[in-house]
Amino acid sequence: MRVLLLTSSRAIPHAPVDVFSDYDVILVVRDVHSFYKDPSWLEAFGRVLVWYRDPLISEGGLERSAFVTQYENGLKIDFSLWPLELLARIVNEPHLPDEFDAGYRVLLDKDSLTGGLKTPAYRGYIPTPPAASEYLETVQSFFLDATYVAKYLWRDDLMAAKYLLDCCMKQESLRPMLEWHAEINHHWSVKPGPLWAPAEALAAR
Repeated sequence: MRVLLLTSSRAIPHAPVDVFSDYDVILVVRDVHSFYKDPSWLEAFGRVLVWYRDPLISEGGLERSAFVTQYENGLKIDFSLWPLELLARIVNEPHLPDEFDAGYRVLLDKDSLTGGLKTPAYRGYIPTPPAASEYLETVQSFFLDATYVAKYLWRDDLMAAKYLLDCCMKQESLRPMLEWHAEINHHWSVKPGPLWAPAEALAAR
């Protein structure tokens, strides 16, 4: 491990943090595969209760992964595994990605690799106003799905009706509209919360 970076709420000044707040840590390493294949290094932070490992993701020719780790003592750490080249790419970009612009702290840098990182503006993950076409499509999708919910209820197909109501209507249409309303009232300056993500991030999941 060459670099250790803290991101998310624990790296954002004045962000609400409580006893259940986890640690989001980026480990920048020479060889992602060795950390990926042998998870025994997780035990260095305590006795592991349960963990989940993301598959290796290739992005721009570079592979990365992540471990979501719950420790027996209640500590929870989400580790992202990055190759050195990915950090170098971000250092050389003209703008910070949302994950860094929301806030980050350098905990360890053995080779002075983070010196060129831009200072966060703490505006990462704040939505931007939708285009008129996106707004109209979202409103129309909401009301169109309402007709399908009624149809499936009439057919006594409760599973289909509940999926359309909870997933499509509430999450894909209503939630963005409520977030836009909140942003309008706060001059597009607030983060909606952990469920919000830009479209490109959702597509990559």
